[in-house]
Amino acid sequence: MAERKWEEMDADCLVNILGRVELQTRVQAVPLVCKSWYRAVRNPLCWEKIFFPPMLRTPSSQTELIKFVVNRSQRRATVLALPYSCDREALLYVSEELPNLKMLVLSSRVSVEHRDIIPSLIMKFKNLEGLMLGNAYFVKDILELIPIHLPKFALLDLRNCFVGGEAAAAIVSHVPKLKVLIMDQATLDREDLLLIMQSCKQLERLHVRNCMGFAEDDEQILRLSSGIKDFQCSGSKGMDEHFQLVKDVNNACLEFTKKDVYRSIFKAADGVDGYEWDMDEDWA
Repeated sequence: MAERKWEEMDADCLVNILGRVELQTRVQAVPLVCKSWYRAVRNPLCWEKIFFPPMLRTPSSQTELIKFVVNRSQRRATVLALPYSCDREALLYVSEELPNLKMLVLSSRVSVEHRDIIPSLIMKFKNLEGLMLGNAYFVKDILELIPIHLPKFALLDLRNCFVGGEAAAAIVSHVPKLKVLIMDQATLDREDLLLIMQSCKQLERLHVRNCMGFAEDDEQILRLSSGIKDFQCSGSKGMDEHFQLVKDVNNACLEFTKKDVYRSIFKAADGVDGYEWDMDEDWA
């Protein structure tokens, strides 16, 4: 059987494949492979999902790269994850050029540094269905605008965030019809989680794995989760259990460090006249 050639692959299939390639490789290397790959990577469908790496490695301006990639989508991009240090100019540009955006990912740094303009910019994405934030401290300012401007909004991702009482109250007050809520590895009090579960009746997916603030076997939480199709809370621990675990880990690290340091001292002093080392049994 004759060997199939990449350049002869169906154009739509090639676009689909190249659209999954890591972004900087797609920008810098893919167009140089052959003419068919060059044509495919210029297809706006190849840029419907744009995932910038958190830390961009580029000799050119990061803002210029963001603009270049966004332009390649020809306003068709539906998913956008911006880099860790995206500046204000890039944010403003993106908000004007991606009217069809459905999912937006913002890092903790971007969320905090540009918190004065983030809420108003997000509201420009009229088709937005989901939002992932790296910081929940100012989530109230965003959520209170969603019922007015974003009728399709259904997904909120606050993984690795501190979800305090104010944030939980904002979720309940402004987006009670959420269908998907992700808070894995978050700091979240039991009472705040119960409030969310009792108030957001349309939740279909609630992930609160490896959280700090409640136990994974909490009976009331498990009882409330019975009406949620996809509920996951494995690895979550109450505050007392968490702090005991942290204490145990710290003590283990301290003991390891002591042993390591003293072994280094003994090795360095080996053979030095006049010294007799009496190693403590706890450090041996």
